[in-house]
Amino acid sequence: MKKPLLSIGIIFKNEIRCLERCLKSLQPLRDALPCEVVMADTGATDGSRDVAERYADIVFDFPWINDFAAARNAVMERCSGEWYMTIDCDEWVDPNIEGFVAFLTTDKQFDFASVIIRNYSTPQLDEEGGYSDFLAVRLLRMSTGVRYEGTIHEHWPYAGDLRTMMIRNALFHHDGYAYQDPAKQKEKQERNMKLLREQLKQDPDNLIILTQCIESGDGLPEQEDYLRRAMAGVDEKWSQWELFGPVIYRYAVRYAIVKNLPELEEWLQAAEDKFSKSIFVRVEIAYYAFGAYWNKDDYAKSIYWGEKYLQGVEDYHAGNFDRADLLASTLYKTNAHSKLSVATVLASGYLHEKQPEKCLRLMETLSGHQMNAKQVGDCVRNLCNIHSHYSLDTAPLLLRLREEIGQPSPTQEQADARRAKFIQVGAEMFEGEFIRSEETETDVVRHAYATFRPLADKCELGIAAEMLETEEAPTLEALLGKAEKLERLPGHVLAHALRRGVRFPLQNRPLTIEQMDILSADIAREKDELYHLVRQADEAEIPDSIQELGWIRGLCLSALKLCPWKEIDEETGLLLSRAFARVEKAYLPVCYAKEVLNRENLFLLPPLHRFGWYCTQAFEALDTGDTAGYVRLLREGLAVCESAKSMVEFLLEHTSELKNPSDELRTMAEQIRAILSRFMPDDPAVTALKQSEAYQKVAYLIEGFEPPVVGGLPQ
Repeated sequence: MKKPLLSIGIIFKNEIRCLERCLKSLQPLRDALPCEVVMADTGATDGSRDVAERYADIVFDFPWINDFAAARNAVMERCSGEWYMTIDCDEWVDPNIEGFVAFLTTDKQFDFASVIIRNYSTPQLDEEGGYSDFLAVRLLRMSTGVRYEGTIHEHWPYAGDLRTMMIRNALFHHDGYAYQDPAKQKEKQERNMKLLREQLKQDPDNLIILTQCIESGDGLPEQEDYLRRAMAGVDEKWSQWELFGPVIYRYAVRYAIVKNLPELEEWLQAAEDKFSKSIFVRVEIAYYAFGAYWNKDDYAKSIYWGEKYLQGVEDYHAGNFDRADLLASTLYKTNAHSKLSVATVLASGYLHEKQPEKCLRLMETLSGHQMNAKQVGDCVRNLCNIHSHYSLDTAPLLLRLREEIGQPSPTQEQADARRAKFIQVGAEMFEGEFIRSEETETDVVRHAYATFRPLADKCELGIAAEMLETEEAPTLEALLGKAEKLERLPGHVLAHALRRGVRFPLQNRPLTIEQMDILSADIAREKDELYHLVRQADEAEIPDSIQELGWIRGLCLSALKLCPWKEIDEETGLLLSRAFARVEKAYLPVCYAKEVLNRENLFLLPPLHRFGWYCTQAFEALDTGDTAGYVRLLREGLAVCESAKSMVEFLLEHTSELKNPSDELRTMAEQIRAILSRFMPDDPAVTALKQSEAYQKVAYLIEGFEPPVVGGLPQ
């Protein structure tokens, strides 16, 4: 066998879930380069050994002794390649191996090499936000003689004369954390901490061990003690303080933010003073500091750290940093998701500090197809803010953003989520209350909704912006006809068109009752608009068109459902109630057979339409002077539709004909009370009296507004 260029080392135990995937992923490398695979079995019992023997060149037993470095070094001792690469069983090599091949076949004087590890937090590997990328040193030139150290968190120790580089286009995928249950994670933490505590007793001034204690002790009470001891060691310049200092301060800053420690400012300043060039300070400490100051509304400091972070990420991807830094720990927060999260919020920070040009320039560098829904929402708000407060042209960026967020990257589902957020946040700019608030602000130069006018031929938000700039009914009707989905039009915009005389639904565009309910509910978010439209409909003739009748019915039902009956003024409340009864009187015969619309068969109707039937009868009784019949019918309607209680109470309290009952009715009520007082409530005589015509006339004076109960059933 030809001497291998690359030896690939793996230690395994029970990894049947993922081992074959890992080994199969190595085949492209083995086809492209002289390779060998050497594996140590530390006690597999689940069939993993059989899988290993099918793929590996060397498989040997290594009894587990609670020492990861020992196991990995045992693998290295059996390797003969020029280079050594380590990979874990729950990892796999990306199919694109060009970076590995280019690095290994080029005579470059490096000793270590690092690769990107894509760490998935969910089993759905393409789920947005479900992974993060970090850099790890995974290749070593065997001639250095370097071997692993550390019973856990094993690593290759760094010496000052050894050089490292990052291999571009080299990627490992890792999903181990996605399948760990909390009990196993806790068990692993306890195991690791037990070993680390023993190591620390033997070598209390070892910054490597203290750093590992900080990492493995996340969430434990002693973590703060490890942090403070480690920082003291950095101040006292213990061995390798320059290498591990930035990592220790990274953890300290994050801990101070989580625990709200007063030392945060001091530790941030110390990190900058001591390690300003470290990639950990420029990326991760900057990332945490940015968020901390943003949450405190300290926009100036947040901008400072946000700019430092973005420059740090740019330097990282360009390779403008000391690769040796990465030998101390893993670097996170360099992926596109983290960068976009900071950039979209930083853009908002520029606006808080009245720097719109910077905001616009930053957003021009962002790619919509890489964003998640929240980031899209932040960008839309920023564009609307710029448009409404400054005379800058936002149209090019708006058009590009809408185009990019619709690209199915990484999935169509995520593209749909981005577009939904774009529409949702955009619709907020069309709410009547928001538009009215803009008119009271002195620094608003134009309405935010006008941001979307460049989209007039592309989507409903663009059409909506055109509509709010239009007063003529024919033009508004034509614009409505252009909307692909009327449900995407903000309710205030549709109400604007209706108030200006547009007949709705459009003649050539019939709607289902479900669509009508959605549209009327959107309008109902602004009660004043809704009440105006109900009043407008009540003053007009009942339409002949079933579509228009259905639409008015939807408006009336929305008004009833959302009306604050205990707070609304008497005139509006009575208007809504009568409009509902009037529409129900016309609507019910259209939808239901005549035989259904009588007392005996009303059970076939939905509850609200049952109440509508009684409400119609009640107002007819009131208009003929039959106040007792009015009250009785409302109470009977309440018995079949409990949700109408607030409306019935309002009507019985505010109907003027009931406010001053005649002396005759008062006298009759007193006489009946006197008779009832002579009998027990369950006496048959009481039942007979309550069913009499005389009692029904004055029942509301005796019982109040609740429906009567006889024999356990509402009457």
